Amino acid sequence: MQNNPNALNPFLPNTAYSDPTFEECYLPTCYKTIGLRIFNSTYVFLYGGGLYSFFNNYDQGCLLTENCQQQMVSLDQSEAIYLYALSTKASQNMVEVDQVSVIPQGANGNGFCQTVACVEYP
Repeated sequence: MQNNPNALNPFLPNTAYSDPTFEECYLPTCYKTIGLRIFNSTYVFLYGGGLYSFFNNYDQGCLLTENCQQQMVSLDQSEAIYLYALSTKASQNMVEVDQVSVIPQGANGNGFCQTVACVEYP
């Protein structure tokens, strides 16, 4: 989704599927869908993942400040998660754990993308 419509329109979160509610959102870029959500899971491995966000309502101005999206990877109620060579583009926070941002994109510049070699969440 490119902000128009946002992740809550036209479909509302369904509690039967533990959909994210986006209740912590206060910025329009927060209501975009999350690139990867791992929920209530164990022993998940990702090797060489690339998750990109290039637009806000079909405009690329957000690439100048790398803030097209607020969160890219969300880990909730999970353990033994291993992400190797994770690259993201234009998301303010690369990874959040239980709704707390733990890896900001600004500290992980790597040419075109932002990259972390290893995320291990026990």
